[in-house]
Amino acid sequence: MEPRGRTRWAIGGLLAGGIVVNFLDRTAISVASSSIAEDFGLDLQQLGVVLSAFTWSYCLVQLPAGMLVDLLGVSRLTRIASALWAVAGLLTAVASGVGPLIVARLLLGVAEGPSMVGASKATAAWFPVGERGMATALFDGATKLANMIAFPVLAFVMSEWGWRAGFVFSAAVSVLFTAVWWWGYRDPSALRSLRPAERDFILAGGARDADRGGARQFLAALRSGRIWILSCGFACYGYTINIVLTWMPEFLQRQFHVRLLQSGLYSMIPWAVATVAELAFGGWLVDRLVRRGRHPWRVRKTVLTCGLALGATIGAAGSAASPEVAVFWMSASLAGLAIAAPVAWSLPGLLAPPGTVGAVSGLMNFLNTAATAGGVLLTGRLAQVTGSFAAPFLFAVAVLAVGVALYWWALHPSAVPDGDRGGVRQPSRV
Repeated sequence: MEPRGRTRWAIGGLLAGGIVVNFLDRTAISVASSSIAEDFGLDLQQLGVVLSAFTWSYCLVQLPAGMLVDLLGVSRLTRIASALWAVAGLLTAVASGVGPLIVARLLLGVAEGPSMVGASKATAAWFPVGERGMATALFDGATKLANMIAFPVLAFVMSEWGWRAGFVFSAAVSVLFTAVWWWGYRDPSALRSLRPAERDFILAGGARDADRGGARQFLAALRSGRIWILSCGFACYGYTINIVLTWMPEFLQRQFHVRLLQSGLYSMIPWAVATVAELAFGGWLVDRLVRRGRHPWRVRKTVLTCGLALGATIGAAGSAASPEVAVFWMSASLAGLAIAAPVAWSLPGLLAPPGTVGAVSGLMNFLNTAATAGGVLLTGRLAQVTGSFAAPFLFAVAVLAVGVALYWWALHPSAVPDGDRGGVRQPSRV
Protein backbone atom coordinates (compact mmCIF):
# COMPACT_ATOMS: atom_id res chain seq x y z
CA MET A 1 0.00 0.00 0.00
CA GLU A 2 1.39 3.41 -0.97
CA PRO A 3 1.35 6.11 1.71
CA ARG A 4 -0.93 9.08 1.21
CA GLY A 5 -0.18 12.17 3.24
CA ARG A 6 2.83 13.31 5.21
CA THR A 7 1.24 14.06 8.56
CA ARG A 8 3.31 11.40 10.31
CA TRP A 9 6.53 13.15 9.24
CA ALA A 10 5.23 16.46 10.59
CA ILE A 11 4.64 14.66 13.89
CA GLY A 12 8.16 13.25 13.64
CA GLY A 13 9.46 16.78 13.20
CA LEU A 14 7.53 17.91 16.27
CA LEU A 15 9.00 15.08 18.33
CA ALA A 16 12.48 16.04 17.11
CA GLY A 17 11.82 19.67 18.03
CA GLY A 18 10.96 18.67 21.58
CA ILE A 19 14.19 16.72 21.89
CA VAL A 20 16.18 19.71 20.58
CA VAL A 21 14.66 21.86 23.33
CA ASN A 22 15.37 19.15 25.90
CA PHE A 23 19.02 18.94 25.02
CA LEU A 24 19.38 22.71 24.82
CA ASP A 25 18.31 22.76 28.48
CA ARG A 26 20.67 19.94 29.39
CA THR A 27 23.68 21.23 27.47
CA ALA A 28 23.55 24.68 29.04
CA ILE A 29 25.14 23.40 32.25
CA SER A 30 28.08 21.91 30.33
CA VAL A 31 28.76 25.17 28.48
CA ALA A 32 28.49 27.12 31.75
CA SER A 33 30.57 24.64 33.77
CA SER A 34 33.82 26.65 33.90
CA SER A 35 32.00 29.89 34.78
CA ILE A 36 29.95 28.15 37.48
CA ALA A 37 33.07 26.53 38.94
CA GLU A 38 34.77 29.93 39.06
CA ASP A 39 31.78 31.71 40.63
CA PHE A 40 31.23 29.11 43.34
CA GLY A 41 34.85 27.98 43.85
CA LEU A 42 34.40 24.34 42.75
CA ASP A 43 37.11 21.81 41.90
CA LEU A 44 36.59 19.13 39.23
CA GLN A 45 35.15 16.58 41.63
CA GLN A 46 32.66 19.08 43.10
CA LEU A 47 31.77 20.27 39.61
CA GLY A 48 31.05 16.65 38.70
CA VAL A 49 28.40 16.56 41.44
CA VAL A 50 26.69 19.65 39.99
CA LEU A 51 26.88 18.33 36.44
CA SER A 52 25.41 14.96 37.45
CA ALA A 53 22.49 16.34 39.52
CA PHE A 54 20.17 16.40 36.51
CA THR A 55 21.10 12.83 35.68
CA TRP A 56 20.20 11.40 39.09
CA SER A 57 16.62 12.69 39.14
CA TYR A 58 16.20 11.98 35.42
CA CYS A 59 17.31 8.43 36.11
CA LEU A 60 14.96 7.86 39.03
CA VAL A 61 11.86 8.97 37.13
CA GLN A 62 12.47 6.81 34.05
CA LEU A 63 10.49 3.78 35.24
CA PRO A 64 7.46 5.77 36.49
CA ALA A 65 7.66 8.03 33.42
CA GLY A 66 7.58 5.02 31.12
CA MET A 67 4.54 3.61 32.88
CA LEU A 68 2.80 7.00 32.86
CA VAL A 69 3.39 7.30 29.11
CA ASP A 70 1.63 3.95 28.66
CA LEU A 71 -1.19 4.92 31.02
CA LEU A 72 -1.83 8.58 30.13
CA GLY A 73 -0.46 8.82 26.60
CA VAL A 74 2.30 10.98 25.17
CA SER A 75 0.17 14.07 24.49
CA ARG A 76 -1.13 14.71 27.99
CA LEU A 77 2.07 13.92 29.88
CA THR A 78 4.30 16.06 27.66
CA ARG A 79 2.02 19.08 28.07
CA ILE A 80 2.70 19.05 31.81
CA ALA A 81 6.37 18.17 31.54
CA SER A 82 7.34 20.79 28.96
CA ALA A 83 5.96 23.63 31.10
CA LEU A 84 8.23 22.48 33.92
CA TRP A 85 11.29 22.64 31.64
CA ALA A 86 10.92 26.42 31.55
CA VAL A 87 10.48 26.67 35.31
CA ALA A 88 13.65 24.67 35.91
CA GLY A 89 15.62 26.85 33.50
CA LEU A 90 14.54 30.05 35.25
CA LEU A 91 15.40 28.59 38.67
CA THR A 92 18.88 27.74 37.41
CA ALA A 93 19.33 31.29 36.12
CA VAL A 94 18.58 32.83 39.53
CA ALA A 95 20.41 30.24 41.68
CA SER A 96 22.34 31.96 44.47
CA GLY A 97 24.58 29.04 45.37
CA VAL A 98 25.41 25.40 44.78
CA GLY A 99 22.37 24.13 46.72
CA PRO A 100 19.71 26.01 44.71
CA LEU A 101 21.58 25.17 41.53
CA ILE A 102 21.43 21.45 42.30
CA VAL A 103 17.73 21.70 43.19
CA ALA A 104 16.97 23.37 39.85
CA ARG A 105 18.86 20.67 37.97
CA LEU A 106 17.02 17.95 39.90
CA LEU A 107 13.69 19.53 38.88
CA LEU A 108 14.79 19.60 35.25
CA GLY A 109 15.63 15.90 35.46
CA VAL A 110 12.12 15.10 36.72
CA ALA A 111 10.47 17.32 34.09
CA GLU A 112 12.43 15.84 31.18
CA GLY A 113 12.00 12.26 32.37
CA PRO A 114 9.19 11.42 29.90
CA SER A 115 10.85 13.02 26.86
CA MET A 116 12.83 10.20 25.22
CA VAL A 117 10.50 7.40 26.31
CA GLY A 118 7.57 9.46 25.05
CA ALA A 119 9.28 9.98 21.70
CA SER A 120 9.91 6.23 21.45
CA LYS A 121 6.27 5.52 22.25
CA ALA A 122 4.99 8.13 19.80
CA THR A 123 7.25 6.86 17.01
CA ALA A 124 5.92 3.32 17.49
CA ALA A 125 2.38 4.71 17.27
CA TRP A 126 2.87 6.92 14.23
CA PHE A 127 5.25 5.01 11.95
CA PRO A 128 5.08 1.63 10.21
CA VAL A 129 8.00 -0.71 10.82
CA GLY A 130 9.43 -0.05 7.35
CA GLU A 131 9.94 3.63 8.26
CA ARG A 132 10.86 3.11 11.88
CA GLY A 133 14.62 3.45 11.35
CA MET A 134 14.45 6.93 9.83
CA ALA A 135 11.67 8.02 12.20
CA THR A 136 13.72 6.96 15.22
CA ALA A 137 16.85 8.57 13.75
CA LEU A 138 14.82 11.76 13.39
CA PHE A 139 14.09 12.16 17.09
CA ASP A 140 17.35 10.67 18.36
CA GLY A 141 19.33 12.57 15.73
CA ALA A 142 17.77 15.68 17.22
CA THR A 143 19.87 15.05 20.33
CA LYS A 144 23.01 15.44 18.22
CA LEU A 145 21.62 18.38 16.25
CA ALA A 146 20.74 20.07 19.53
CA ASN A 147 24.31 19.74 20.74
CA MET A 148 25.63 21.05 17.43
CA ILE A 149 23.42 24.12 17.77
CA ALA A 150 23.51 24.51 21.54
CA PHE A 151 27.26 24.63 22.13
CA PRO A 152 28.04 27.62 19.89
CA VAL A 153 24.75 29.45 20.55
CA LEU A 154 24.94 29.10 24.32
CA ALA A 155 28.66 29.81 24.32
CA PHE A 156 27.95 33.07 22.47
CA VAL A 157 25.07 34.05 24.79
CA MET A 158 27.07 33.26 27.91
CA SER A 159 30.27 34.93 26.71
CA GLU A 160 28.29 38.12 25.94
CA TRP A 161 25.85 38.30 28.87
CA GLY A 162 27.06 35.76 31.45
CA TRP A 163 26.21 32.15 32.19
CA ARG A 164 22.84 32.96 33.76
CA ALA A 165 21.59 34.45 30.49
CA GLY A 166 22.04 31.07 28.81
CA PHE A 167 19.45 29.53 31.12
CA VAL A 168 16.99 32.39 30.57
CA PHE A 169 17.36 31.77 26.85
CA SER A 170 16.71 28.02 27.18
CA ALA A 171 13.66 28.69 29.39
CA ALA A 172 12.17 31.00 26.75
CA VAL A 173 12.60 28.32 24.08
CA SER A 174 10.85 25.79 26.37
CA VAL A 175 7.84 28.10 26.72
CA LEU A 176 7.58 28.39 22.94
CA PHE A 177 7.70 24.63 22.47
CA THR A 178 5.03 24.06 25.12
CA ALA A 179 2.60 26.21 23.14
CA VAL A 180 3.39 24.43 19.85
CA TRP A 181 3.04 20.96 21.41
CA TRP A 182 -0.28 21.80 23.08
CA TRP A 183 -1.67 22.82 19.71
CA GLY A 184 -0.03 20.25 17.42
CA TYR A 185 0.32 16.76 18.90
CA ARG A 186 -2.33 14.01 19.05
CA ASP A 187 -2.20 10.22 18.69
CA PRO A 188 -3.19 8.94 15.22
CA SER A 189 -6.55 7.77 16.51
CA ALA A 190 -7.29 11.23 17.96
CA LEU A 191 -6.07 13.49 15.16
CA ARG A 192 -9.12 14.42 13.10
CA SER A 193 -7.09 15.95 10.25
CA LEU A 194 -5.24 12.67 9.56
CA ARG A 195 -6.38 11.24 6.24
CA PRO A 196 -7.92 7.74 6.41
CA ALA A 197 -5.52 6.50 3.70
CA GLU A 198 -2.50 7.55 5.72
CA ARG A 199 -3.97 6.09 8.92
CA ASP A 200 -4.56 2.77 7.14
CA PHE A 201 -1.00 2.81 5.79
CA ILE A 202 0.42 3.43 9.26
CA LEU A 203 -1.60 0.68 10.92
CA ALA A 204 -1.07 -1.86 8.13
CA GLY A 205 2.68 -1.38 8.52
CA GLY A 206 2.74 -2.43 12.17
CA ALA A 207 2.30 0.87 14.01
CA ARG A 208 1.08 0.56 17.60
CA ASP A 209 -1.57 3.26 17.83
CA ALA A 210 -3.45 3.55 21.15
CA ASP A 211 -1.17 0.89 22.63
CA ARG A 212 -1.95 1.37 26.32
CA GLY A 213 -0.96 -0.78 29.26
CA GLY A 214 -0.30 -0.72 32.98
CA ALA A 215 1.53 -2.31 35.88
CA ARG A 216 0.43 -5.84 35.01
CA GLN A 217 1.87 -5.67 31.50
CA PHE A 218 5.03 -3.99 32.73
CA LEU A 219 5.68 -6.77 35.25
CA ALA A 220 5.32 -9.29 32.45
CA ALA A 221 7.92 -7.41 30.41
CA LEU A 222 10.32 -7.45 33.35
CA ARG A 223 10.38 -11.25 33.21
CA SER A 224 12.04 -11.16 29.78
CA GLY A 225 15.77 -11.69 30.11
CA ARG A 226 16.26 -10.28 26.62
CA ILE A 227 14.74 -6.95 27.67
CA TRP A 228 17.25 -6.69 30.52
CA ILE A 229 20.20 -7.57 28.28
CA LEU A 230 19.17 -4.99 25.70
CA SER A 231 18.76 -2.41 28.46
CA CYS A 232 22.24 -3.13 29.83
CA GLY A 233 23.68 -2.82 26.32
CA PHE A 234 22.01 0.56 25.96
CA ALA A 235 23.54 1.64 29.27
CA CYS A 236 27.00 1.02 27.80
CA TYR A 237 26.13 3.27 24.85
CA GLY A 238 24.71 5.96 27.13
CA TYR A 239 27.69 5.91 29.48
CA THR A 240 30.06 6.89 26.67
CA ILE A 241 28.01 9.38 24.69
CA ASN A 242 26.97 11.28 27.80
CA ILE A 243 30.44 11.70 29.26
CA VAL A 244 31.39 13.23 25.90
CA LEU A 245 28.28 15.45 26.00
CA THR A 246 28.94 16.57 29.58
CA TRP A 247 32.70 16.94 29.62
CA MET A 248 33.68 17.93 26.06
CA PRO A 249 33.79 21.74 26.61
CA GLU A 250 35.59 21.32 29.94
CA PHE A 251 38.04 18.82 28.40
CA LEU A 252 38.91 21.20 25.56
CA GLN A 253 39.30 24.16 27.90
CA ARG A 254 41.44 22.38 30.49
CA GLN A 255 43.47 20.09 28.25
CA PHE A 256 44.22 22.63 25.49
CA HIS A 257 43.43 25.97 27.22
CA VAL A 258 40.95 27.09 24.57
CA ARG A 259 38.48 29.86 25.41
CA LEU A 260 34.79 29.34 26.12
CA LEU A 261 33.49 30.48 22.71
CA GLN A 262 36.23 28.56 20.88
CA SER A 263 35.40 25.39 22.84
CA GLY A 264 31.77 25.83 21.78
CA LEU A 265 32.78 26.02 18.13
CA TYR A 266 35.06 23.00 18.44
CA SER A 267 32.29 21.06 20.19
CA MET A 268 29.89 21.77 17.36
CA ILE A 269 31.93 19.76 14.83
CA PRO A 270 31.58 16.24 16.34
CA TRP A 271 27.86 16.71 16.84
CA ALA A 272 27.40 17.87 13.25
CA VAL A 273 29.20 14.76 12.01
CA ALA A 274 27.11 12.60 14.34
CA THR A 275 23.82 14.09 13.10
CA VAL A 276 24.62 13.33 9.47
CA ALA A 277 25.89 9.83 10.27
CA GLU A 278 22.78 8.95 12.28
CA LEU A 279 20.30 10.02 9.61
CA ALA A 280 22.28 8.49 6.74
CA PHE A 281 23.34 5.17 8.24
CA GLY A 282 21.34 4.53 11.42
CA GLY A 283 18.12 5.68 9.76
CA TRP A 284 17.98 5.69 5.95
CA LEU A 285 20.37 2.77 5.34
CA VAL A 286 18.71 0.47 7.89
CA ASP A 287 15.23 1.09 6.44
CA ARG A 288 16.49 0.65 2.89
CA LEU A 289 18.21 -2.67 3.60
CA VAL A 290 15.18 -4.05 5.45
CA ARG A 291 12.76 -2.97 2.69
CA ARG A 292 14.99 -4.61 0.08
CA GLY A 293 14.61 -7.95 1.81
CA ARG A 294 17.69 -8.22 4.00
CA HIS A 295 17.13 -10.07 7.25
CA PRO A 296 15.93 -7.25 9.58
CA TRP A 297 17.64 -8.55 12.69
CA ARG A 298 20.97 -9.17 10.98
CA VAL A 299 20.84 -5.62 9.65
CA ARG A 300 20.01 -4.13 13.04
CA LYS A 301 22.60 -6.18 14.92
CA THR A 302 25.37 -5.38 12.43
CA VAL A 303 24.68 -1.64 12.34
CA LEU A 304 24.30 -1.44 16.11
CA THR A 305 27.46 -3.35 17.06
CA CYS A 306 29.64 -1.79 14.35
CA GLY A 307 28.49 1.65 15.48
CA LEU A 308 29.47 0.92 19.08
CA ALA A 309 32.83 -0.43 17.94
CA LEU A 310 33.52 2.80 16.03
CA GLY A 311 32.52 4.70 19.17
CA ALA A 312 35.57 3.22 20.90
CA THR A 313 37.77 5.73 19.07
CA ILE A 314 36.99 8.04 22.00
CA GLY A 315 39.99 6.38 23.64
CA ALA A 316 42.33 8.20 21.25
CA ALA A 317 40.91 11.65 22.07
CA GLY A 318 42.26 11.75 25.63
CA SER A 319 45.88 11.49 24.49
CA ALA A 320 45.55 13.80 21.45
CA ALA A 321 48.34 16.33 20.95
CA SER A 322 46.11 19.18 19.80
CA PRO A 323 42.47 20.24 20.00
CA GLU A 324 42.06 19.57 16.27
CA VAL A 325 43.19 15.95 16.66
CA ALA A 326 40.97 15.50 19.72
CA VAL A 327 37.99 16.85 17.77
CA PHE A 328 38.75 14.42 14.92
CA TRP A 329 38.66 11.39 17.23
CA MET A 330 35.59 12.67 19.05
CA SER A 331 33.87 13.12 15.69
CA ALA A 332 34.64 9.51 14.72
CA SER A 333 33.44 8.26 18.10
CA LEU A 334 30.20 10.21 18.12
CA ALA A 335 29.49 9.21 14.51
CA GLY A 336 29.67 5.54 15.49
CA LEU A 337 27.53 6.01 18.58
CA ALA A 338 25.00 8.03 16.55
CA ILE A 339 24.73 5.25 13.96
CA ALA A 340 23.95 2.76 16.73
CA ALA A 341 21.44 4.96 18.56
CA PRO A 342 18.31 4.77 16.35
CA VAL A 343 18.57 0.98 16.18
CA ALA A 344 18.80 0.80 19.96
CA TRP A 345 15.89 3.21 20.47
CA SER A 346 13.71 1.34 17.96
CA LEU A 347 13.95 -1.93 19.89
CA PRO A 348 11.22 -1.19 22.50
CA GLY A 349 8.74 -0.48 19.68
CA LEU A 350 9.72 -3.75 18.01
CA LEU A 351 10.20 -6.14 20.93
CA ALA A 352 8.14 -4.85 23.86
CA PRO A 353 4.98 -6.81 24.75
CA PRO A 354 1.64 -5.09 24.02
CA GLY A 355 1.03 -2.00 26.12
CA THR A 356 4.62 -1.71 27.37
CA VAL A 357 6.58 0.30 24.79
CA GLY A 358 6.83 3.24 27.17
CA ALA A 359 7.62 1.07 30.18
CA VAL A 360 10.33 -0.91 28.38
CA SER A 361 11.78 2.34 27.02
CA GLY A 362 11.75 3.64 30.59
CA LEU A 363 13.62 0.59 31.88
CA MET A 364 16.16 0.92 29.08
CA ASN A 365 16.67 4.63 29.73
CA PHE A 366 16.77 4.08 33.50
CA LEU A 367 19.82 1.84 33.22
CA ASN A 368 21.28 4.15 30.58
CA THR A 369 20.90 7.17 32.84
CA ALA A 370 22.22 5.37 35.92
CA ALA A 371 25.35 4.52 33.94
CA THR A 372 25.53 8.13 32.74
CA ALA A 373 25.35 9.55 36.26
CA GLY A 374 28.09 7.23 37.44
CA GLY A 375 30.12 8.01 34.35
CA VAL A 376 29.95 11.78 34.84
CA LEU A 377 31.18 11.45 38.43
CA LEU A 378 33.83 8.84 37.60
CA THR A 379 35.16 10.91 34.70
CA GLY A 380 35.60 13.95 36.94
CA ARG A 381 37.28 11.83 39.61
CA LEU A 382 39.69 10.10 37.22
CA ALA A 383 40.55 13.37 35.50
CA GLN A 384 41.22 14.98 38.88
CA VAL A 385 43.46 12.14 40.07
CA THR A 386 45.40 11.57 36.83
CA GLY A 387 45.57 15.16 35.65
CA SER A 388 44.13 14.38 32.20
CA PHE A 389 41.12 12.86 30.47
CA ALA A 390 43.07 9.96 28.94
CA ALA A 391 42.16 7.45 31.67
CA PRO A 392 38.38 8.12 31.77
CA PHE A 393 38.17 7.99 27.97
CA LEU A 394 40.03 4.66 27.87
CA PHE A 395 37.66 3.29 30.50
CA ALA A 396 34.77 4.24 28.21
CA VAL A 397 36.32 1.99 25.53
CA ALA A 398 36.06 -0.98 27.90
CA VAL A 399 32.43 -0.11 28.63
CA LEU A 400 31.63 -0.08 24.91
CA ALA A 401 33.25 -3.50 24.48
CA VAL A 402 30.78 -4.89 27.01
CA GLY A 403 27.93 -3.23 25.10
CA VAL A 404 28.99 -4.83 21.82
CA ALA A 405 29.04 -8.28 23.43
CA LEU A 406 25.58 -7.83 24.97
CA TYR A 407 23.91 -6.64 21.77
CA TRP A 408 25.65 -9.25 19.63
CA TRP A 409 24.21 -12.00 21.80
CA ALA A 410 20.73 -10.54 22.38
CA LEU A 411 20.03 -9.75 18.71
CA HIS A 412 21.12 -13.05 17.22
CA PRO A 413 18.72 -13.64 14.28
CA SER A 414 17.92 -17.20 15.35
CA ALA A 415 16.36 -15.84 18.54
CA VAL A 416 13.75 -13.88 16.55
CA PRO A 417 10.95 -15.74 14.70
CA ASP A 418 11.76 -15.96 10.97
CA GLY A 419 8.22 -15.03 10.06
CA ASP A 420 8.52 -11.80 11.97
CA ARG A 421 10.08 -9.76 9.18
CA GLY A 422 9.22 -6.48 10.81
CA GLY A 423 10.17 -7.50 14.29
CA VAL A 424 6.95 -6.54 16.05
CA ARG A 425 6.25 -9.81 17.79
CA GLN A 426 7.72 -10.60 21.17
CA PRO A 427 10.55 -13.16 21.00
CA SER A 428 10.71 -16.06 23.36
CA ARG A 429 12.09 -15.39 26.81
CA VAL A 430 15.68 -16.11 27.61
